[in-house]
Amino acid sequence: MKLLRIGTSDDVYGPLQPHERSWHIVQERLAAAIGEPVETVLKSAWPNEAYADVIERWVERERPDAVFLAVASFWVAFPSAPLRLQHSRLPLGGPLGRLGRRASAIPAIAHNRLFRGLRRAALGTLGYAYYFAPDDCARRVEEAIRRIIRHEEVALGVRGPMPLGLPLPPRVAAESRRRCDEFGRLVGETCERLHVSYCAPGPGEPPAPDELQADLTHVNARGHARRADHEYELLLRAWHSTHTAPRP
Repeated sequence: MKLLRIGTSDDVYGPLQPHERSWHIVQERLAAAIGEPVETVLKSAWPNEAYADVIERWVERERPDAVFLAVASFWVAFPSAPLRLQHSRLPLGGPLGRLGRRASAIPAIAHNRLFRGLRRAALGTLGYAYYFAPDDCARRVEEAIRRIIRHEEVALGVRGPMPLGLPLPPRVAAESRRRCDEFGRLVGETCERLHVSYCAPGPGEPPAPDELQADLTHVNARGHARRADHEYELLLRAWHSTHTAPRP
């Protein structure tokens, strides 16, 4: 069995070993369940205008037996002060915004307590922006799903967006959660309408502090193990639905 996993940065971020990550745990459990080896191809995609086209090319090139599609709350629910700067008309707003985004991607900086405090303060003073609106992002996800299910022999499981566990000001945190929930609702409705297996965020989301890596965003081995349970059940359900009955 070949599994095309269109996942998130959790699949590769940090010093974890492959066997500690959810994709590897799921791979081994699926192999035991179906009685044959499972090969996982890891990909990730940004939900811009080319999102569906990119995913369709991967499906056609890889010819997988199953696809795992993770939709990320980060796309619609991450409040970014640097992004706000980039979109502003302030002098040097663009360069400063890009600098802030690059700095947040460097672990030595992003894990620093002072940097986190500055980021929290910036949200309340400079403001913030989100990368995509929930409805726009959901439409792009729907188009990608439609491209995948054209291949009727391919089992598809879609994992809903996980709420962010970032330390945010209460008002910002509530707004972020509303956007995440709206995105998940729209994607879930699409999957129900198209008869695609869907998994909403399971118990324990957002992750507890003891499930997070030092950046307070990506999960550690404990978090991966918990999420693997839900991802395994999702893919097994998708596999059985595709291989025991024709797709409606």
